[in-house]
Amino acid sequence: MSCSYPFPSFSTLLAAPAKVNLGLKIVRRRPDGYHDLLTVMEPISLVDNLYCEFSPGKDCRCLLHCPQLPELSPDDNLVVRAAMKMAALARSRGLGPSGRWSFFLDKRIPSGAGLGGGSSNAAAVVGLLEKFYLLNLSREEKLDIALSLGADVPFFLDPGLARVEGIGERVSRLQPPRPRWYVLIKPAFGVATAWAYAALRAKERDCAPVYDTGQFTLEGEADGYLLENDFEKPVMERYPRLAELKAWFAGRPGCRGTLMSGSGSVVYGIFGSFAEARKEFADAIRQWSGSGCRVFLARNLRIPISAAGPGVK
Repeated sequence: MSCSYPFPSFSTLLAAPAKVNLGLKIVRRRPDGYHDLLTVMEPISLVDNLYCEFSPGKDCRCLLHCPQLPELSPDDNLVVRAAMKMAALARSRGLGPSGRWSFFLDKRIPSGAGLGGGSSNAAAVVGLLEKFYLLNLSREEKLDIALSLGADVPFFLDPGLARVEGIGERVSRLQPPRPRWYVLIKPAFGVATAWAYAALRAKERDCAPVYDTGQFTLEGEADGYLLENDFEKPVMERYPRLAELKAWFAGRPGCRGTLMSGSGSVVYGIFGSFAEARKEFADAIRQWSGSGCRVFLARNLRIPISAAGPGVK
């Protein structure tokens, strides 16, 4: 080991943002069973807070506590998987001390919602432990680790408005985004991603789909957005409440677009100003009170391309 025990303890707090899909098109089902897709993702101000603490010791261990999810199995959690993978990589390279990582997750991003909370948590841990262990990973190494954890994790390595292709490994940052405010409604149920993909009945396209990504940048001039999500039809057939939520947003004054994020279950409406979004946020709480729905208000995170790190192109 390049660093011998004892080693100073370390702690920090990470904010891991949610994402929304501003459209999602399935390109084809691959021979390996996965799907190639085309989507636009954008980080928003709804975040999970992750407190991370390292204590030196002879054994490598990883603990996770999340009060909002007491039934959470640490062994299946992406935070633990990411930490163990990075610690093992450090040991294989003779870097860093051994010891225990303890994580306290304050879960604000709802699970089973299509907002990528687990993937964002994992990406935050990958970035933190790369710096902690002085791994100095190449872009390709970092992407390989991210993909091994989940298809959305590469996007969260350096989140910003981006076009995402393949199974999530090709992330291309777009020009600075237009300001957007989101009202998001999460029904009482989640949607299992594996079920949603199985329900797609996707047909291979003759050519790659075309999607207008320019509408989301500062260069876009239209008042509204043209949004499509191939998951909506099968998911809303099984969960009609989601179609009700989308219809409610479509009827709201000032709503510039509405869509289900990812494979669900969150449905969101886009607004051009905080004043419009705050009013509809209050109306949504009144409208869906007693239904089990949770309502969130957020804005897009407008991270300039110059701030992007080596995990994007």
